[in-house]
Amino acid sequence: MTPTRKPAAKKRSARRTREERSEETRNKLIQAGARTVGRYGYEGASIARITARAKVALGTFYRHFKSRQEFFDQLLPAMGHTLMSFVQERVDRDVVGAEREEQRLRAYFAFLDEHPWYHRLLNESEVMAPKAHAVYFDLMTSGLVRSFQRSQNRDELRAFRPDELETVAYIVMASRVYLAQRYAKANGVVQEPPPKVLATYNKFIQRALFD
Repeated sequence: MTPTRKPAAKKRSARRTREERSEETRNKLIQAGARTVGRYGYEGASIARITARAKVALGTFYRHFKSRQEFFDQLLPAMGHTLMSFVQERVDRDVVGAEREEQRLRAYFAFLDEHPWYHRLLNESEVMAPKAHAVYFDLMTSGLVRSFQRSQNRDELRAFRPDELETVAYIVMASRVYLAQRYAKANGVVQEPPPKVLATYNKFIQRALFD
């Protein structure tokens, strides 16, 4: 029986390796696609440009995505997961209330520093990839609502009912985006907003959500 088991184990191991390589290639295409859209816009982000940046063959693209539009439909949600992980890693688990939201804002600006093309990817998606745009906002909103629910469970956020949290989440997300558009860039370089802006944001969040 032993000789029949070993080949099967090798096949399973080889299959996992192929899956890992496939996922790695897909991630390369996603990252390359995001940067290409950031530079050229969705209209200028051809498959040829995306695969050239990812350093893969054109045929490789079609092993992962049926079309350029399908790729665009998955691009922004994938980057949304990247953003959420990035922010989560930079927020202290022991920090609560307005201070936690300030850390999230700082992390958002840090993400933009590493991905300065992100807002173009987001803003143009409403027209060029509406399906991705809708999925992205569902993803981001649900994540923030869950965070606010945890704040309510800790008796920190008492000013709003549970059925109001989605609206609150959209208000907070909008404030981050517009603060980034106003303060994030100086001479083409992304930077953290001035201390007085962070202090004003913190004051607003504290009084609006946690007082």
